[in-house]
Amino acid sequence: MRTALRPRPSSIASIVTLAVALGACRAPTLRITPRYGQLSIDGRAGIQTGSLSGAADVEQLGLDKDDTVAGRVDFDWGQVRLVAMGQRPRYEGTGTIDVTVSDGTNSITAGAPVDTELNLGMYQGGLLLDIAPGDKWTVGVGGGAAYLDIDLRFHELSTGTHVQTEQQLPVPLAAAVLAVWVGPVEVGAYAGGLTYEYKGDTVSYFDGDAFLRVKLFGGLRRLRGSLVAGYRITDIDAQYDDGGALGEIDLRIQGPHVGLELSL
Repeated sequence: MRTALRPRPSSIASIVTLAVALGACRAPTLRITPRYGQLSIDGRAGIQTGSLSGAADVEQLGLDKDDTVAGRVDFDWGQVRLVAMGQRPRYEGTGTIDVTVSDGTNSITAGAPVDTELNLGMYQGGLLLDIAPGDKWTVGVGGGAAYLDIDLRFHELSTGTHVQTEQQLPVPLAAAVLAVWVGPVEVGAYAGGLTYEYKGDTVSYFDGDAFLRVKLFGGLRRLRGSLVAGYRITDIDAQYDDGGALGEIDLRIQGPHVGLELSL
């Protein structure tokens, strides 16, 4: 049984007000980190109508890994930090669908050979307050929001039948960040997630990003260039209404990433 957690607008407004107040006192440090990752995918995805079972195993569909370019931007005011991240992996494969899927107009029956394409945009931002200020570490908690852009397509090879679902899902988040400097190396992690229900849609979302940041040149915070390497895990479990059909995804997307950070 899922428990829906509903964010309190007053709490988010308080964090935003505090951020604006502290931000007015000093210019933020800006960190820009483009990065490259190889993300594997596991789980089930599909679309159904009526009593049809529409969650197909992505491994049997031939979906495996994607080489993805992603990005992260941090605005750091000292006691307040804004973290924004975005990526859009694209998975394509040929395999056998193990359930019947239908969008209300077209259907593909279990056992059919199919081409499958899954485009999954994942964008999020978190506003965090440092609860343990220090020169060599950061411990922050706060809230934010994620935006999921789902585009799932099945194409039956023998008949040419096409079944597709597209949906955009906003998700409020609780978030936390932890970072510690050990000499020229920063060890850090960011996590955000929540289970949320809205107008019949249910989304359970978790995103965790752990990394090592090695200073290549410059100061400790500003005018610095760094090499970044880490690992990211994203879990998405969503059931949603797609105009008469029911979309369903239960996926884990994970893998290593490397990048270069410029701190200004």
